[in-house]
Amino acid sequence: MIITEENNKSGAKLKEKEHGDSMRDNQSVKIINKSRKINIIFMSCIILIALSAVILSLVLPAKSDKLKLAGFSFMERSKFGFMDKSGHILIPAVYDERIYSFSEKLAAACIDGKYGYIDKNGTQKIELFFDSARAFSEKLAAVSVDGLCGYINTKGEFEIPAQFDDAYSFSEGLAAVKTGGVWGFIDKKGRLVINPQYDAVSNFSDGRAAVEKNGMWGIINKKGKAITEIEYQDMEKSFGGAYIPAKKDGSWGFIDKNGKVKIDFDFKNAGIFSENRCRVCKNNLFGYIDGRGNYQIHAKYSESSEFSEGLAFVMENGDETMGYSVIDKKGKEIISGQFTGHKNFRNGVAAVSVGDKWGVIDKKGRYVINPKYYAISDFESNLAIVRLDDKVGVIDKKGNIVIDIKYDNNDSQNYYGLSMVME
Repeated sequence: MIITEENNKSGAKLKEKEHGDSMRDNQSVKIINKSRKINIIFMSCIILIALSAVILSLVLPAKSDKLKLAGFSFMERSKFGFMDKSGHILIPAVYDERIYSFSEKLAAACIDGKYGYIDKNGTQKIELFFDSARAFSEKLAAVSVDGLCGYINTKGEFEIPAQFDDAYSFSEGLAAVKTGGVWGFIDKKGRLVINPQYDAVSNFSDGRAAVEKNGMWGIINKKGKAITEIEYQDMEKSFGGAYIPAKKDGSWGFIDKNGKVKIDFDFKNAGIFSENRCRVCKNNLFGYIDGRGNYQIHAKYSESSEFSEGLAFVMENGDETMGYSVIDKKGKEIISGQFTGHKNFRNGVAAVSVGDKWGVIDKKGRYVINPKYYAISDFESNLAIVRLDDKVGVIDKKGNIVIDIKYDNNDSQNYYGLSMVME
């Protein structure tokens, strides 16, 4: 074979081309591998972010719809006004009924038997026109005119004309209405979703409502379909817990949200589950069971409270003269019996009475506020209403007076001259 210079050049060019193709192939492989690595890293990041979101959702508290303290409704000369949490009067005492709550920044108010809505500054937002008025819920409020109920928006305009004998507030998109002497449910367009047929009903909660016919109760869903038979003499009307106390054939037991019996009907009385404990009464004595119906604290108390912050108030059977004690979730006595009355623990403290005077204790039974008040409310936002003689005011958890004890009281046994206003 004769090799010419031209052949040498052609061979060199071919080798150069093959080398270039090889280089490009290697670069392509590197680029593909790099791209794969980037994709793997990207997908890993996405997975980690998703896992982090799940973990955070488990360890962080869920967003709460719980109402918060806005201030206090106060009474002067048998009229009611509104003050903020520091006692600054925002609305003078000019209304015939106390201000209960603000929703959609509005509160129902009444003068001379006519109801309307005001804001926190006392500005009349919806005129005093209605014969009755409920708080706004889901942007609608039930009101009545000339004996019939309907629903208005925040501008005071009727969204659902007044046509019902009675009406509840909206909850989960539905509202209970009464017509022809029986109750059913409507949607926000005013359309009947569940035909009126019940003697009594509750609002919807967790997709369920309690309904009554002929003195017996059952549970329905939002389509009106029966979750349980209407066969219970009584039952808890809200469905926030895992189990629902219900009474059948004269005894209490527990069903789940699907109507399945979880704990047999074996108790004379029953509370609601709190902190995986539920107070139940058998043979006139109270004890505490868990979610399986097993006693965690044996029935030996003549009186008992629900658990709150890991503690409950109880009174030993036969030891009424000793007063209430405080126990933990294992039944261990934390504070010996000495209290004549109590309210549950909240934010680490509880109001208790000794004789006819009320004070505040911490979880070790030490007095944070010595018993000196004739009445005291639960603490909300670290504030409580107290009564001295016939006047009421507000204190904080340390006993400091936040709002002077000078306001009129319309109940000689309690503190209702002042009342908490929530929003």
